[in-house]
Amino acid sequence: MAGSLQFIKKFGNVSFTEMPFGDVDNVALCEIFYMPLEKVVSDSFTDEPRPFDEACRAMFSYNGNRHRAPGIMLKKSISVKMMEMAKQKRYSEMKIVACTEVFKTNPAVQFAAATFILPDNTLVVVFRGTDDSLIGWKEDCDIFVKRSIPSHALAVNYLENVAKHFDGDIIVLGHSKGGNVALFAGLNCSEKTRSRIKALYNNDGPGFFDYSLFRTKQYADLLPRYNHLIPSSSFVGVLMAFDKDYTVVKSKRLLGPMQHDLSTWQTADSDLKTLPRASKLAKINEICLSGILYRINSEQGENFDRIAAAMIEGTGQVNLTGFTKHLPSSVKGAMNTWKNFDEESREELKETFSGSRDIIKDSVKLVVVNERSEKVKEEVLEDLEAHRVDLSAIEI
Repeated sequence: MAGSLQFIKKFGNVSFTEMPFGDVDNVALCEIFYMPLEKVVSDSFTDEPRPFDEACRAMFSYNGNRHRAPGIMLKKSISVKMMEMAKQKRYSEMKIVACTEVFKTNPAVQFAAATFILPDNTLVVVFRGTDDSLIGWKEDCDIFVKRSIPSHALAVNYLENVAKHFDGDIIVLGHSKGGNVALFAGLNCSEKTRSRIKALYNNDGPGFFDYSLFRTKQYADLLPRYNHLIPSSSFVGVLMAFDKDYTVVKSKRLLGPMQHDLSTWQTADSDLKTLPRASKLAKINEICLSGILYRINSEQGENFDRIAAAMIEGTGQVNLTGFTKHLPSSVKGAMNTWKNFDEESREELKETFSGSRDIIKDSVKLVVVNERSEKVKEEVLEDLEAHRVDLSAIEI
């Protein structure tokens, strides 16, 4: 089954002038930016942009001249794909600049962005998704209980700096959390900067706390240039409040969590292979996850945030690789932290996620059993947004 690597090899000699930047280029750049290119490219907007192929070779050298996975949940094939792109005329003519990383623990911040400059001076801004760091996963959790995360403001600031320092059209990309912050930046940047956005890609990024951003003039203005891609059984991309203006991409994997991996997205010649609609599993995921997350009130959210942060610190590890390598001590540290919390906090966290089994059962019933599933689903989601009630409380 063909994927972005096959696209890179087949169309590597085709310039961006002959075949403009498209959906598969977007997937390829989002994927290879999981490599820590900030180690070999300056974060300055005023430094001379570095040739892309040179930066890739420097990254490969940094990794000991061998292909290494950028994280335990990220594949070594990302490095292989990066070096293949470096060999091809289509990508070797690019440059890369302002490769920025922000990593903080309190509040949790895992943010990375880079700007790729095409031969015609089009600026491709890529926001990284969640990396191997535990802090990155903690910030992901914050998306579910907070209206905004630190990466949102950082993304807006980064995009404005790109617009300030460089001329040309702008294309904005992101995968997973990177897709979420890419869309947030596109909607919250200045009108002048937004007018320069030629295209914005949100690749299976989670939604927001509520639907307010999708009811703005900014969203309506950006919509003709907005590309929201989700796999057929999306899990991450249907979290929280998300827009329904999406295109469904065929994945070679069956389940939503595995389909989130960009390397599983299939291509058809020079385009992504798409499907007419999302699967029933994606609809079940949507209703189920909304039912669970929308039940969390602000007090429960703060309690969850506090406990999650403490338990991550209690592992004594920085990333998932270290957590796995030192599994017994990491788990012991987290559990000791859990035991040190007062009984009230622990019971409140348990109560936060109680009833999840019933929500899953009701979600399946709505989509698979009930003949009016589409109508009922919309009614349920509207009710959840307005009242944040349990799905089981809704009469079917």
